[in-house]
Amino acid sequence: MQIDEKKQVNDEVMDEFFDTVNLPDAPAMDLTTKMKEFVLEHEAALGEMYKVLGDEVGAAWDAEHDPISLDVSPIDQESIHAMVSKYDSNPQFNKIVIVFAHLCKEIRKLVELGEKRYYGALVMFGHRDQEENGEGKQSSAEDEITPEMEMGQFIPFFQDLVNYINRAQAVIKNVVCQFACLYHARQKLYITTFKNVRLTPIFESLGSLCRVLVTFDAIIADNPSIGEGWHQFKRMIKYVRSDPQGYGVEEGNLRIFETLLLRLDKRVLNATIFEDAISQQFGLPGASSNQKLVGGNKVLFKEFTEALNTMYKKMNAGLGSEVETYPRTAIVELFALYALYRRIFAMTSKPDRRLFKALWEMQTKLPIVLLHGRAMWFPAKFLEDHAPLKTSGLNPGPSQVPKKRREYLRKLDEDFNRKTEEMYKHAILWMVRIEAKQTLAQSSGGRGMEALLAARGKLVINGLLLGNQIRNLLTTSVALHLALQVPILPKNVRSLAVLAELLKAIQATYHRSAKMIAENIAHLIGQTLFQIKRLLVPARQRIAGIPASKLKPEQHDVLAALNLALYSLDGTPTPSRRSVIEISLCVAQLRRALRTAAFDDLQYHLWKLDLLSSFQTRVVVACECSCLYWIANVIPVFFSDIFKNSDQVTRIPYLLAALRDARHLLLTYDNTPPSKLLETSKDGRLSARVPTERAKKFLSSFKAEVMSHFEDKILKPLCREVENDLRLHIHSVVLQQSSLRKVKFKDLRKFFEMRPLKFFDVMVDVKERVTHYLDTTFYNLTTVTLHDWRIYAEMRNLAYEEYGLKMAEVHLPGSSHYSEALDILEIMRNIHIFVARYNYNMNTQMFVEQATDQKHLNTISIKHIADSIRTHGSGIMNTTVDFTYRRFLGRKLMLFSEFLFDDHIRSRLLKDIKWFKNNGDKLKNKYPFPRAEKFNRAIRKLGVTKKGETYLDKFRRIITEIGNALGYVRTVRSAGMQYSSNAIKFVPDLDDIADFTELVEEQHLSPETGEACSNLDSVLKSLTDSFSRNTEYLKILVDVIKPALKKDRFRHLDNFHIIVPPLTFNFVEKMSIAKERISKKSGKGEASFTDDGFALGLAYLLKLLDQDTAFDSLHWFNAVKDFVNEKKFEIARQKKQRSKSSTQDLQHVSLTIKRLHNIRREFELLYYSFTGARIFFSEQESDAKENPQKDEEKEKGVEDEKGPPPDGSTGGAPNGVPPVGDVPPPPMAGDGIPPPPNMADIPPPPSAGMLPPPPM
Repeated sequence: MQIDEKKQVNDEVMDEFFDTVNLPDAPAMDLTTKMKEFVLEHEAALGEMYKVLGDEVGAAWDAEHDPISLDVSPIDQESIHAMVSKYDSNPQFNKIVIVFAHLCKEIRKLVELGEKRYYGALVMFGHRDQEENGEGKQSSAEDEITPEMEMGQFIPFFQDLVNYINRAQAVIKNVVCQFACLYHARQKLYITTFKNVRLTPIFESLGSLCRVLVTFDAIIADNPSIGEGWHQFKRMIKYVRSDPQGYGVEEGNLRIFETLLLRLDKRVLNATIFEDAISQQFGLPGASSNQKLVGGNKVLFKEFTEALNTMYKKMNAGLGSEVETYPRTAIVELFALYALYRRIFAMTSKPDRRLFKALWEMQTKLPIVLLHGRAMWFPAKFLEDHAPLKTSGLNPGPSQVPKKRREYLRKLDEDFNRKTEEMYKHAILWMVRIEAKQTLAQSSGGRGMEALLAARGKLVINGLLLGNQIRNLLTTSVALHLALQVPILPKNVRSLAVLAELLKAIQATYHRSAKMIAENIAHLIGQTLFQIKRLLVPARQRIAGIPASKLKPEQHDVLAALNLALYSLDGTPTPSRRSVIEISLCVAQLRRALRTAAFDDLQYHLWKLDLLSSFQTRVVVACECSCLYWIANVIPVFFSDIFKNSDQVTRIPYLLAALRDARHLLLTYDNTPPSKLLETSKDGRLSARVPTERAKKFLSSFKAEVMSHFEDKILKPLCREVENDLRLHIHSVVLQQSSLRKVKFKDLRKFFEMRPLKFFDVMVDVKERVTHYLDTTFYNLTTVTLHDWRIYAEMRNLAYEEYGLKMAEVHLPGSSHYSEALDILEIMRNIHIFVARYNYNMNTQMFVEQATDQKHLNTISIKHIADSIRTHGSGIMNTTVDFTYRRFLGRKLMLFSEFLFDDHIRSRLLKDIKWFKNNGDKLKNKYPFPRAEKFNRAIRKLGVTKKGETYLDKFRRIITEIGNALGYVRTVRSAGMQYSSNAIKFVPDLDDIADFTELVEEQHLSPETGEACSNLDSVLKSLTDSFSRNTEYLKILVDVIKPALKKDRFRHLDNFHIIVPPLTFNFVEKMSIAKERISKKSGKGEASFTDDGFALGLAYLLKLLDQDTAFDSLHWFNAVKDFVNEKKFEIARQKKQRSKSSTQDLQHVSLTIKRLHNIRREFELLYYSFTGARIFFSEQESDAKENPQKDEEKEKGVEDEKGPPPDGSTGGAPNGVPPVGDVPPPPMAGDGIPPPPNMADIPPPPSAGMLPPPPM
């Protein structure tokens, strides 16, 4: 008590403590916040999945891996007894309905158990994969399993199968005895009511159970491994019997075990399961005479005969036609019932010869049925084994049956493609209709929702019937070829695959329409139930209107049956409820109460209700393609056919989905007795099967086999085809051999438009696999022949353009990546060689080596310079820029000045200036193109070098080298900015950088830490300073040198603008020739596609000499455009005047037009580059206004013509650049440029008073 009191006090204290905290909603709010975050994240993830997966008609879906699936199967918690006992006015009738409904339910469970638990294990018994068959890698001794070992493992399974067979035989006997008791001449119920009642649904259920036993026999007989294993196991037991003690077995247990084995041999392994079931003694326990109750029951014989005739008419009506509405296994059920019927009444009644002949002739429409796996059923053989009858007039005769089967197969092969095409059209039409968002009946008549539901229900059922027809055609063809050992015709291989693909397409369509079906299935079933009620209510009202005293016993039963049926129709149509409805309607004898049309309508709605209530399981069965596993040797042909016809690429996902159906068959290999699985399940339902290791091994082997075929027949040929196409295309261009492109390739792009394929747990991205193959091939071949890197680079570009393949660059020496081969120091030491041998591209800021006769070219880009700066440090930038200014640019400007100072050149330029000044008005102030051309020819008269170059060519080279040097400076600046940005990206905030030295002093840390922080501060300061600067080196160069060139000694440079038109003409001629040489295989001439150094140098010199306005006054580029247009107009006018032209004239005109086109194109490219280069040197008026004093100081500083002071400083030249006039002039020849200075002569990087470091 004290403890309880203490606990109560503590609880009160704790409650009081927590009550003071005002957080009543805090946990709820936290939980709500977390749930919102989870929902939002999940929504985002679903959105990404939707984008990736997409809801497309052409994509096959793997429904087995769905995280969520919709099961619309009806479920009812009400038992059969409670359902039937709702109306207790007729207990005798209720008792009959309850008995037969429970028997139907028991049969359904037995059929489901046999199909899902026993079929697969029997089929896969003794199965060996490729490794065990010796086709692949040999398995280890531990993995090997002998036939007797496997049989020993399966002994519990077979014992469980014996129990199942006993139960099935007991149920068959019970049903027969129930029929015998009900259909008896002295039975009161028979006399009053059941004399005209045909319980066809009960006979059909009995036939389904008999069909399971027939399938067992067929599987065991078809699987030789079972017989071999049983023989080896008995042989092993024989050794044990000879020496029980030696094997550690007691004799008593051995005898019990031998009895068990004898029982197994007799009941199961002799394949006489069905024969034993129909040969058992039918009769009630304790009955005086079994013959009188069953075999001698003429009423039962008559009823059985009527039921068989009814079932035969129903099955035979649409067999082999497009309106076949029942699965082929229903034929087996009919024949099994006939065998049972013959065996029961074998001694008392003569068989109906007409019925026998009718059943015998059914094989002309259906010679074979594929039961399960490879187990096949033949009508003729079945009748000969279980219900033989000697009679004449059989069609075909017993001896002609094998021949008729081959003729049927031959005709089937002839019409196979036609039938497949018809099925294909029907399937496509059905898929198009069901994919429509709103499906309305064509003749809706404005009925609205009723017509919509009717149309949708019809579509749901039509897809199921279509699947049944396609599967019947597929399985019949496969079974006949396997049974008769006839090879499949090559022309039918594609059709065989297409049928399987259609089945998976239908199943995928149902899956995509699951939402629509789930939303409407309840309404569809309700509409069907309403139609049935509409037909039954008038019949019940007619009987209910008769006074109870005047009702006959038969009418009492009919009224009870109608009441029970109408009540059952108010609930969900579960299998048990449907059984009650069917039995009740059989008792109601509606054939006599309704008109023929109404009765047929009732039968149709009952059939429709059965399909709609179980359509999901029926779709799975109808679209199952595991039969392809038994013709696995044709799978490579399937893939080869698809690859040869690239328009069939969309079939691949469906073909893989069809092959994936073998999973259900392979994973059923399990020696666990199903009874143990049922013990662990809930509500008596079949629990999920856990695949065994051996079953997983079978599946893994099959998966590897299919993927190897896919690899060999599609992926590898596709890789080779793409590679060959790329090679021939590139070689046809390089070698200019159009014959190489005459080889016609398939349209392979469709293969790369496919989504990644999924086969079990393997994802295959065709595009990625081909890209990887090409990357590997090109890399390996480039390592062998480095000079072919350009060819493979073009093939990579072509692969992207043609097929969308994004391939990786081959970063090898000799390819476009050259950062390790040419360093910034190397360029600085040999700047004069670099600018002469490389061409500059202004847009990409890249230098490309001039091509003469080498196999590969080197390139220098911003990335390469940035890598060098990262290696040597940012100080190398100032040294490089300063060296370019001092040691190279000044010398080139002196050569530039000396050329213009030459008497021949200066006199010619003065003459042109005077001429243009006098004739400017006539020329519309446009320098004429012919005069520039004439100037270019006149310079040639002054002499040429050994290489055929004129003085104007050498002058153009000087300008180009100046432009290349400026481009190099620009590239170094951009590379420095890139390096600096990459280095500074680790600093969180450039505007707020802490002083780590002060922080160390505040915390009184060690001197070593203080020194490290001091270094860190200096590094951060250097990085931020370089990142914040924005120095324009090109403008600095103009501002520094420009004042020096305004002196009188450089007055001759004022004539430079008039030589620009001839220079550009010379440049255009040179570029045209260089571009033409690109496509030539060999030659010692220079080949190039870009040379923006000339435009950059030209813009720099015009700005330096203040001659931009003078050059613009020539309107040179407009003059070029006018000249080309005039020439084209003149050529067109001459062509009109000449009615007849010779071949030579036409060729001359064509060449002239081509030349004019090239001139205009090259001048336009030069104009664009030149205009872009002038932007680099543009000045803002604001700068000139704000810094007038600075400009005066510059002018005053450059007036000092003295040499550099003895102390080595730069003197009066700002920014460390000496005046041009102080540079010693080099020899006039141009080839005598002194060699670049050694590293010892290179001045140190500029200090703070010299060139500032470029921004990085």
